[in-house]
Amino acid sequence: MRTPNECWMDLHRLAASLDAEGLTRQDRFDNLTEEFLKLPPLVRRELLQELRFLLSDLSDLEPVVINAANSAEEKKEPHSRTG
Repeated sequence: MRTPNECWMDLHRLAASLDAEGLTRQDRFDNLTEEFLKLPPLVRRELLQELRFLLSDLSDLEPVVINAANSAEEKKEPHSRTG
């Protein structure tokens, strides 16, 4: 069974891994593309499906998480009283 925060930790590791691929965005893209092209075609097709899934779901998840975080922060703030 996965731990409750495992997906978030995987996202953190993926971000760190991507960052380690190069100093600039272009370096990272070039390095990743070069390695991707070395993979067998079947693996590349599967990885492309996974990339599309992640891009779609993460793009949709971002505003949901931002709204949830904002709501949680608003609930933490003490309400000011007037008068």
